[in-house]
Amino acid sequence: MSTFATALYAVSAPVLDIPFITVVQVLLALVAIGAFALVFKPLLVGIARALVLVVRPKLSREQRLARELATRA
Repeated sequence: MSTFATALYAVSAPVLDIPFITVVQVLLALVAIGAFALVFKPLLVGIARALVLVVRPKLSREQRLARELATRA
């Protein structure tokens, strides 16, 4: 049993060396990023859709009809 306790302490020792204020700051930063994403989600989704259209634009109606007719023939 002492081997298990020693191994557990060896694994958790680096975690215990982290100052409490650092942990609080990291958690607050994660909460702030999550709140930002939640509030600006529609804007971020719109930006992502615009970027997709820049990379792969939609075909016009004529182009779609021409492609459909070409696949039928």
